[in-house]
Amino acid sequence: MKGSITSRIFSFLRLAIFASFIGWVALTATSKTVTNATNAAAMTLAFAGLAILTHYLGLLSLGQGAFIGVGAYCALHAVNDFGVPVVWMPLAGLIGGAIAGAVVAVPSLRLPKAYLALLTLSLAVAFPIVLKQIDGNLPVTLDGKFDTPSWTGIAAKDEHIWEFAIVLSYSVIALFLVQGILRGPIGRAFLASRDEPEAAAAFGIPVYRLRLYGVALSGGLAGLAGGLLLVPVNFNDYTHFPEELSIKMFALAIALGGASVIAAVPGSIILIFLPIWLVDHNWVVERGWIGFIKSEGFIYAALLLGTAYLTKGKGFMTIIEKRRSSRQNRRDANPNTQSNIVQTLERVDQRLSALEGWLEVEAPDIRSRQDEID
Repeated sequence: MKGSITSRIFSFLRLAIFASFIGWVALTATSKTVTNATNAAAMTLAFAGLAILTHYLGLLSLGQGAFIGVGAYCALHAVNDFGVPVVWMPLAGLIGGAIAGAVVAVPSLRLPKAYLALLTLSLAVAFPIVLKQIDGNLPVTLDGKFDTPSWTGIAAKDEHIWEFAIVLSYSVIALFLVQGILRGPIGRAFLASRDEPEAAAAFGIPVYRLRLYGVALSGGLAGLAGGLLLVPVNFNDYTHFPEELSIKMFALAIALGGASVIAAVPGSIILIFLPIWLVDHNWVVERGWIGFIKSEGFIYAALLLGTAYLTKGKGFMTIIEKRRSSRQNRRDANPNTQSNIVQTLERVDQRLSALEGWLEVEAPDIRSRQDEID
């Protein structure tokens, strides 16, 4: 009991420190940095969707950037064409991304797993071309704006702080709900359909339907991310969703790995801030072998090779998760803790009760057999 209370206190302290750090960044950093942090918070949802596919379902998707674009398109036109309030605009992206994921999953999941990767890759290549034909060459402006409420005390010139708060709130709530789903029976059914699909089907688990729901959930999270990406920029353009975006996201999802959707946070930070860091340090202007080593593509390749050799393809985040689980196992295995003593006594009592019940049932048979022998 004492260990449980202590762990909860430490968890609360870590959460408080993280929240304080986020607040400090939002209030003290430049508007450009806060806007980039806003984009990173939105992209966390798209990486969480990839984590569901790769870790929980064992599927490969190379078109997450296209689902982000679908969400952004649906969110923008929900406001411009149907008058949806801008505060609820990201939910239109969620619905659009989920529908797009389901449409892609229906034919591809009836075939081997590689077909989903091929179909999503084709979608990533075709989506910018299709969006250019629909919306034209020029960006489409959002007919609305996230005005800062007066009760927040945030000045009009600091609207980037309010935009960051909106996107972060959406992301935290969505990640919390998804993590709760994955920790329950649905998450265990996902893992069963990944590891032993035949056995799972024999036990009544609808494997095809479950995978369909998983791909739709992944697409919905990416669509929600696309809707949130419109918050700081207020316009949409086909150049925001090139096929390279999907390839980079897939590479980071494989390199980082992790069984928790929280593991999606480092991937979004690297995706948003690595190109900015390279530009700020003038790495992108160097030529020759030095410029190649300092390029963004080389860094992604190094991450993939590193996770292949160091983690056997499981991802760098699994190292942290293994250390955390090993500490938890050692804590649970400590016989001196009061909770373990109570649990042991309860198990002993249950076994004694079962033994007494067995003796009461078997005793008459023993006496009857003894009478027959006499």
